Amino acid sequence: MPYPKSESPVRPYHLWNANDKKPVRYRYYSDSKRAHMGALYEVRWAEVGVTIEVYNARSGRLLGQYTLHATKITFLGA
Repeated sequence: MPYPKSESPVRPYHLWNANDKKPVRYRYYSDSKRAHMGALYEVRWAEVGVTIEVYNARSGRLLGQYTLHATKITFLGA
């Protein structure tokens, strides 16, 4: 699935809600490590079964997925 691309050099790392197929509002980061931490925060407060993806908006490359299960959060790296 193609992610929306952006030419912004300031905050190229975005979060994507894979269940709703929409970007997570106001979650744009300048560093990939901060984007991954933001994804962990978002998925921790989400409903069970929600998947949050971290992607680079400049290249459209997926960096990782976080899925919330009943007792754990799983990470699938790209």
